[in-house]
Amino acid sequence: MTAALISSLATGVAHASPPTNDDFDQAIEVVTPFTATQSVDEATEAADDPGYCGTTKSVWFTYTAPASGTVTVSTAGSNYDTTLSAFSGTRGSLLPIGCDDDSAGGLQSRLSVHVAAGVRYHFKVAALSTSGGTSLVFGATTPTPPANDNLADATPIPALPYVSDVDISAATVEPDEPTSRCARPTRSIWYTLTVPETTSVTISEPSYYANLAVYAGNTAGGLDEIRCTAYSSDWLTFRATAGTTYHVRAGTSDNDVDFLRVRVDVAGPIRPDFTYYPYPPNVVSAVQFYDQSYVPDQDGTTTWHWDLGDGTTASGYAPQHRYAADGDYEVRLTVSTEDGRTATTSKVLQVRTHNVSISRFTSRRFGIRRHANFDSALFGGEVSFNQVTFTGDVTCTGAYARLDVDALRIWPRGWLLATPPAPHTTVLPDIPDRWGHLYDR
Repeated sequence: MTAALISSLATGVAHASPPTNDDFDQAIEVVTPFTATQSVDEATEAADDPGYCGTTKSVWFTYTAPASGTVTVSTAGSNYDTTLSAFSGTRGSLLPIGCDDDSAGGLQSRLSVHVAAGVRYHFKVAALSTSGGTSLVFGATTPTPPANDNLADATPIPALPYVSDVDISAATVEPDEPTSRCARPTRSIWYTLTVPETTSVTISEPSYYANLAVYAGNTAGGLDEIRCTAYSSDWLTFRATAGTTYHVRAGTSDNDVDFLRVRVDVAGPIRPDFTYYPYPPNVVSAVQFYDQSYVPDQDGTTTWHWDLGDGTTASGYAPQHRYAADGDYEVRLTVSTEDGRTATTSKVLQVRTHNVSISRFTSRRFGIRRHANFDSALFGGEVSFNQVTFTGDVTCTGAYARLDVDALRIWPRGWLLATPPAPHTTVLPDIPDRWGHLYDR
């Protein structure tokens, strides 16, 4: 009875089968251009499937190159997260050539393989997600060299900003292609640029292993390299003169880089700024300046010119300067880049130094008590002043005033109770005996 029940439940139930190319030996033969769409819901993994680049729900395709060149395979259009890998060799001794995840945009993969005539290649598509309803779209093409592969066929850049996406998997390098002091690519593409007004131009390409170069001149008389970079993530910025035609080369020596996105734009403006210390400044302490400018698309050296407002100038990132007298000084900072950009900003420094006037004092041999009126500011924990006047027969100015400050070393540990700028009166306590000798003289 149980057997009969099981038999009756099973009647009419359809069981899905793995896709035809589920196993390496049943790989679908590819002849470019090629496109196939299939469900991989029931795909499996064989025990000897290479673990390189994933194995879940894997299916296989194979391609025999009719000629040497490049074949590009892609899973663009699929509705699940794919990985794509390439191999040469035979089952059990496959040699990995490449692996990709997500280069085709979103969750899809794309891989370009340099192939040799007559050699058989194998492509495995695996799943990173295992939900139902998985539909694979697999495509293969044999790309031709890009239209701007040669210097003579350079693509004109019509206006800035400009972005160009190019498949360089089949790009070449001409035998007489201009050299560069930064890099010698094995594949390259070319552009021409002419700007209507003189400006700084920046060129970039997000692939770290791409390199860039800019040349001036013409193909007949020879090209002179203006600027270059070995790694495009560092970008390249140069001064473009109005009416001059420049030749821009983007290339790579990395076989894993098959797509270049070249960006050309006007370099961003400098935003100059600076700070200083101490605040507020005074004539006792040197003022320390700090550049805080923002320089976008930086490529090369930056220079700083400081007009300090009192007839003196300085250079460098963080100069120091001591002002001789109180006053208002307009400090101007000019920031310049190697590519010709410049910007200026200014701030007014109000240099103020508060004096101390000691109106009365009494002394004994080993100590001093002062009864003082003052409106002094505190700098670095000491009283700073440029003149001290004692009532009576003695007036100390100039160098003696500095000597008094250094010798007395009045620290604000409860000794000075006044808060500037309003005048206050306070009594200083006994100074340690060793200072009494100085003032008893």
